[in-house]
Amino acid sequence: MAKASALVLSSGGLHSLVVAGLASREFRMGMLHLRDGRPAASQAVAAFDKQVAHLKPLKSWSVDASYLRHMALPPETAGMINSTGSDSQSALIPLRELQFLAVAAGFARQIHATVIMWGLQHEQRSSDALAQSVELLHVMNQLLELMTPDAPIVVKTPLMGLEDHQVIELGYQMGLPFNASWTCQMPNNDTPCMSCPACARRTRAFRAAQLADPLVAKK
Repeated sequence: MAKASALVLSSGGLHSLVVAGLASREFRMGMLHLRDGRPAASQAVAAFDKQVAHLKPLKSWSVDASYLRHMALPPETAGMINSTGSDSQSALIPLRELQFLAVAAGFARQIHATVIMWGLQHEQRSSDALAQSVELLHVMNQLLELMTPDAPIVVKTPLMGLEDHQVIELGYQMGLPFNASWTCQMPNNDTPCMSCPACARRTRAFRAAQLADPLVAKK
């Protein structure tokens, strides 16, 4: 029996790599990267391209979504930025996650995918953020079911609730190339800066997993 199709929404980061690895085992996979104008955009695109080369999806897209930056709120309006992901300004873009999922659903239809795989992850101790994300996914899935009654699309987040080191351990078990992921928030760097919040979080995670990060092992 042929595998069902799924679309992986990829940032080019470590979590996206692990989710794509999981999807490749279960589905005929497509991969989508939205170039949303983040400071480290070129590094994220390069990482996405490496993931595509390694995983060999059915189809892949790298799409310009820089329009998202034009709707960004000023920091004094949005409040204090608190992000440890690969985009330190993500909190300034209104409805960012909803917009990402809506675009992903459109591309999912192109490959007749009934699943969108997304690397959204909050550590278990971040209970408020976790609960909010679970509610977002529930509402989004209801909306997708309403708008695609002939072939409903479901958003799945297999990393939800895992801690960072557990994500890395999962990727290691699958033999995924961690050097095909980019986390650093700083622009125009060929190697991670090792000082931004995202680099610090990645370093802690690899240490907790007792594994070497190949992006910094030779530094």
